[in-house]
Amino acid sequence: MREPISPDEAERRLQVIFPRAAFDSVLSSPLAGMAVAAFIHVDAICSSSDDPDIVEWARPSTVMWMSSEALSRTSDADRLVWRTAAAKGSKQVEDLHTHWGVPFQPKYKDNSRETLRDETFRKWREHGALRMRPGLPTSSSKPRWALLNDFADLFNPSLTDEDFEQAADEWREKHLDPGTRLRAIHALDTETAAHAVTVTLPNNTTRTLEPGRSSKIIKGVIETWAPTRLVQPVVLTISEPGDKVHIGDERTLRALGINIDLANVLPDAVIADIGADPVHFWIIEAVASDGPVSEERRRALLAWAAQQNIKAERCSFLTAFLSRNHAAAKKRLKDIASGTWAWFADEPGHELAWYKVVPTSDGH
Repeated sequence: MREPISPDEAERRLQVIFPRAAFDSVLSSPLAGMAVAAFIHVDAICSSSDDPDIVEWARPSTVMWMSSEALSRTSDADRLVWRTAAAKGSKQVEDLHTHWGVPFQPKYKDNSRETLRDETFRKWREHGALRMRPGLPTSSSKPRWALLNDFADLFNPSLTDEDFEQAADEWREKHLDPGTRLRAIHALDTETAAHAVTVTLPNNTTRTLEPGRSSKIIKGVIETWAPTRLVQPVVLTISEPGDKVHIGDERTLRALGINIDLANVLPDAVIADIGADPVHFWIIEAVASDGPVSEERRRALLAWAAQQNIKAERCSFLTAFLSRNHAAAKKRLKDIASGTWAWFADEPGHELAWYKVVPTSDGH
């Protein structure tokens, strides 16, 4: 059976696949998110060519009767037990919860099934996300619905956001007509622009970064830390996920002989202090979840600098966090390399230095 996904995460991904500015909200509602989670939980997934007799079909009640307790039981054995009970009826599902020692508290009431069946399922099927079992009369109570394989693949919890977004683009390309795809792309671009982070560089030009905590940290470093800490800062590069690199000052890069190559291990930002003599380079990592300037990362970044003909003694390193109280700082501050600095966006007037204490000649 596939790795399960939470209803909230399923809903979040549905809103990327079917952005609400372009699609009916029933395609990506909380109920739709629960439907994806429930279908994956019971393995109601198939290809368009699978023999109907070997497919594990599901009913709307499979979704209606799903509970937090059932979703929390992620072993194949527990999921099969729940699936067997749900195939028989609500009384059997209630009895199973009693056996587990917890009350039966489904997330949705049975009267929500019409919305799921008549709106969400119908539209999912139109867009190639869902298969309906052939040969059943409309009045049949037998289960008849299953997610199609390539749609279910989009809900693999191990996918990174970048991999998921690429897979979602490919799925839309395959299943949606050109006009519908265009509406989806426009809606996603509009939503991204509305939440994008605009950074003003020291030369008063701007760069628009993807929404997210890392971008907010970079914005703080460039707009607040650098003008305070450095004599004359020049932003050389800002890198983002997906091999997206913003060039800060191309003329300065050319003058310094620095060539930005995406094959290299790029830091999140590089700022040159051209007011220092000689020019000094600050190599910066923004840590929203992981990726501080550890000893290993410092070595890799120095190797990158050497490829740009930047001497090690002209490099300094800054790990930037949102806050000392943020989980990323609590988890990764201990990993920063000796001889580097840390800065926190919510305390912009301070920084931390971590370096080896050298005893004085008299031993004190």
